[in-house]
Amino acid sequence: MPSPAVYRSPRGPATATAVLLALSGAVAAGSAVVMLFLYAAEPGDDISLLVDLFGSNATTDAGLLLTLATAVLFVLWLYRVRVNAEVIYPHGQQYARGWVIGGWIVPLVNFWFPWRITNDVWRASGPPGEHGVPRPVPAGLVHAWWTTLMLGKLLSVLGRQSMGSEAALHYVDSYREALTVLIASELLTAAAAVLAVLMVRRLTAMQEEHAARARAVWAPPAAV
Repeated sequence: MPSPAVYRSPRGPATATAVLLALSGAVAAGSAVVMLFLYAAEPGDDISLLVDLFGSNATTDAGLLLTLATAVLFVLWLYRVRVNAEVIYPHGQQYARGWVIGGWIVPLVNFWFPWRITNDVWRASGPPGEHGVPRPVPAGLVHAWWTTLMLGKLLSVLGRQSMGSEAALHYVDSYREALTVLIASELLTAAAAVLAVLMVRRLTAMQEEHAARARAVWAPPAAV
């Protein structure tokens, strides 16, 4: 049985998560720019520096470490706001807390569980309405973030498969087609990072507003 929910400010994890998300988005945008130069290069052009930058082990390892660190911080923040949502509105969560982590790593369900969990937290964190039921707050940020993230991942898989094909290795047109898919993937990844930063900031602010109201209610009366 999970421990009782206790509200803890999500502002610290949110700030750290937003910083790494912004950095990840900048890296994705920079990768798209490098790919654009590779796309525009003509046979015979000296693009060895770009190829080294795009395919070096150091660059790949650094990108993986940044992605891992960003994912860990994001899940820690999401777990924090998920527990807080139980305090704000205990009846609004469809999934147990453990799915905040498991929803990202269990095959198949990872295509929609994180989105559903985040959406539940968003709805529970809305301004209080009648009988304590949160008033609806448009969740367009949540939906746009998840859609963009999933499309980016899908195109990344397709693009890398195409890049490793025999056609891409021998024909410029096939190589450029694969690059086009990868460029679109990186741009979507950058857009998803921006949307995630906005979502993290907005959801954190919504919960902090609830905490401020609670402190005002329970604050002792000022001395006369």
